[in-house]
Amino acid sequence: MAPVDGPAPGPCPGPAPRPAPEIVLLQCLPKGPKMDSIVRQATEAGVSRIVPLLSEHTLLRPGEEGQRLGRWQRIAREAMQQSGSPRPPVIEEPRALPSIRDGTWGTGIFFHEVPLGGSSLHALLAGWDGGRVSLLVGPEGGLAPSEVAILRAAGLLPARLGATVLRVDTDAV
Repeated sequence: MAPVDGPAPGPCPGPAPRPAPEIVLLQCLPKGPKMDSIVRQATEAGVSRIVPLLSEHTLLRPGEEGQRLGRWQRIAREAMQQSGSPRPPVIEEPRALPSIRDGTWGTGIFFHEVPLGGSSLHALLAGWDGGRVSLLVGPEGGLAPSEVAILRAAGLLPARLGATVLRVDTDAV
């Protein structure tokens, strides 16, 4: 077929794409080495900040959380190099879940295995204002009722990712 005269077709006109959000992962620490995998995959996905949280159901040996930070930072650097991400996420020292009351989280969402009258993740993000999005993933065993109350008081909204209960490392990704 002969080429058609005239300008080459360009991209379809339409609304300008929205900027990518700054994503913060608030992750209740899971058992064993699962956090290593979560850090790797969150880095590859472009998360800008990871805040490890100590919840009522977190199981750690005394002093273990400090030793893990250096390993997580190394894992994030390696994942950044592999994925071509422009920068590794900031990974904070583990802190108690109630401390999130003192943060500015933008659009804050927490995942909970029990329906709490919340909306779907899609519905919650439909009203995204273009700022930071913070996603909190609870621990194995779920969030305690007192922790759910803290999260709601801090302005985080409950969401579910479907009818099934996901593993903590799957939920984070």
